[in-house]
Amino acid sequence: MSLQDQSASMPLISNDDEMQINPLGQNKDYRSIQNSSSSSLNSNSNRLKKFLNTLDYVHAEQRGIQRVLPSERTDSSVLNTSIIWIGMNIIIPCFAIGAVGPAVYKLDLYESFLTILIANSCAILPTAIISCFGPPSGLRTMVIIRYSWGYYGASVISILSVISALGWSAVNVITGAQVLRVVFDYEIPLTVGILLIAIIVIIVSFAGYEWIHIYEKYAWIPVFIAYCFVAILSVNDIQHSQEVYLNRTRTMYKRNTWNTNGMLSFGASCTAGAMSWSVLAADYNTYLSEDANQMKIFLFTYFGNFFGIIPLEFLGTAVYTGTYTNEQWAYAYQVDNAGGLLGATLASLGIFAKILLILFSFSAIACTIPNIYSFSLSAQAISPIFQRIPRMYYVIVGTLMYTTLAIVAAQNFNKVLVSFMDIVSGFASIYIVVLLEEHFIFRRYSYKNYDFNSWNDRKALPISFAAISAGVVGVIGFVLGMSQDWYQGPISKMFSNNGAAQSPNLGFLCALTFTAITFPLFRCIELHYIKR
Repeated sequence: MSLQDQSASMPLISNDDEMQINPLGQNKDYRSIQNSSSSSLNSNSNRLKKFLNTLDYVHAEQRGIQRVLPSERTDSSVLNTSIIWIGMNIIIPCFAIGAVGPAVYKLDLYESFLTILIANSCAILPTAIISCFGPPSGLRTMVIIRYSWGYYGASVISILSVISALGWSAVNVITGAQVLRVVFDYEIPLTVGILLIAIIVIIVSFAGYEWIHIYEKYAWIPVFIAYCFVAILSVNDIQHSQEVYLNRTRTMYKRNTWNTNGMLSFGASCTAGAMSWSVLAADYNTYLSEDANQMKIFLFTYFGNFFGIIPLEFLGTAVYTGTYTNEQWAYAYQVDNAGGLLGATLASLGIFAKILLILFSFSAIACTIPNIYSFSLSAQAISPIFQRIPRMYYVIVGTLMYTTLAIVAAQNFNKVLVSFMDIVSGFASIYIVVLLEEHFIFRRYSYKNYDFNSWNDRKALPISFAAISAGVVGVIGFVLGMSQDWYQGPISKMFSNNGAAQSPNLGFLCALTFTAITFPLFRCIELHYIKR
């Protein structure tokens, strides 16, 4: 090598500069430290590049809440919309919610069926409507709501969405762990089952959009077949209602009126389960073409949820009624809730029953994956600081959080499930009313009235006055109408029948009504003075 080449390869720093930087004059040691630090940084940089290349190779999603531009759309199958919703709902929690009707609210078979049908048919509608926002906007749900809730209001909803995702993830893994306990004859603690399911969830959630669609597309099929076995084996044990005797002569009491209190409360629980999907409905359509058929997306989403949720909740109700005459089923439900009941129903199948139960336990993965994936997106939507953290890190943090929550809540599952669903129904109703009234009243149900390129521009978005004000009024309505073991609101007490100990839970309906009435008024004021 020539002197010219050697001089060209030397760092552009003089000895005088080095002496100023290193006043002790230990130039040799300083160069050594500098080279060591530089090689360490290069090593970390190379590792990061290799990791990112690996993610690219397996088509793992690295995108956060940034808008997916029309030129970046890669999903061409609208049919996937229907399949992914079926996959998300052929799960144990839907079976468990169905059992709550007769188990907690003391409804008979027909009352439970009617409540499930009406409540879910209505509650699925918002999810189907919001899913249509994905293709035109290329935005995630918690970013889309900035156009109705404003930047700061959307941050509040994103925080509540994060809490909702963690709660549902905990519910899902608890039900899966309960079934695993039955598989291993109660020899493993719930904690082990929870951790095992969480490990699988984190792998798929980490990979992102494409892998979630692949998993949901096929995972529900063997689980559906397993539920067919449950239906066949339980058909002879289904009862209309539980026999209640008035005296020692065993004169049976028959209720001649509808249990309206129980139906309203159970309806709120069913509504919470179905409406909770609305906070992530658009997340799974953002890669569809901008001109994707809106009617197909709506119908595929609606019926994907309809045929996933309702038949399974029917089955949960029907199988639970078998506990009225079958003591083994009753004991199994008392010990391990829905998981124990499924195990008792399949007990006659021997070793094959364990195979089916393993399928049931891992069906919890199918609904936990979208929750924790959307948790990561909702967390990024809270503020610019949170947005700088890569989505994949939130998957890890969220998994640790819901796993801890599940371990704590597992011992009082039914109480936790009912209370959690009631709170979620109130939150979901307030969020949905504001979003839909903004879209249908003030945006005239046209996506042309949105500037989706301004999703991160606070000056172009509403100031959040109308949405937050209406939301506060909605929360007041929820508190006035709610009914729990520990609190009954005054509006709920007004509708209590014959001095019943438990009044109907009207929190969801009051929150929805109060918000629906006040938001248009506040929004008109906001538009008049702020012009956006």
